[in-house]
Amino acid sequence: MSVIDRSLRFSQCEAVPNHDDIVEELRRQVAGKQFTQKALADHLGLAPARITEILKGERRVQPHEMPALSDWLGMLDEAPPAAKPIPLLGRVPGGNWREAISNASRSIPSPDPSMPPSAYALTVEGDSMDLVVPDSSTIIIDPMDVDLWPGRYYVIENGERETTFKQYKESPARLVPCSSNPDHKEIPISGGGFRVVGRVIWRASRM
Repeated sequence: MSVIDRSLRFSQCEAVPNHDDIVEELRRQVAGKQFTQKALADHLGLAPARITEILKGERRVQPHEMPALSDWLGMLDEAPPAAKPIPLLGRVPGGNWREAISNASRSIPSPDPSMPPSAYALTVEGDSMDLVVPDSSTIIIDPMDVDLWPGRYYVIENGERETTFKQYKESPARLVPCSSNPDHKEIPISGGGFRVVGRVIWRASRM
């Protein structure tokens, strides 16, 4: 984990705000009457007078008290949101045009909590993209991202409702294989009749 401009973090420990930040937040919440000083004192196992001394700057919050006080004030980092599973809808040819086989009964763990909610996974079949994604690997596509940009990767459907996974390039508009197999050829798409199923946003890492 890379931490920048954050409180000091120790391995297997939560980050705790510094003393001055804790006292400032304590004063703010006490002034807002969000709890009684006695309730906080009972939570910390202190006499109520100790809370008054902290508020007046006459007593420092002790190191062993800081995590419990930070938690009471809601200052500890919240757990990151759990990543939702990505539906595995079927297979997509990484070769010539073939009909994708749909199977929505399976899912894979999400590789990233920031994946768009519409994203779904497909298993690549064939070697026409093996320099980017080997045969039988999994890709994730975003079906809401359908604008074609040169150099990016897409799943495309033709007029016969067959799909393929390729790289898009322009001048002229075409689908390009990224393969170690020279038998795979570019597919021109300037004639129309094609639909962008979605952009490939992940393979073994984000694209």
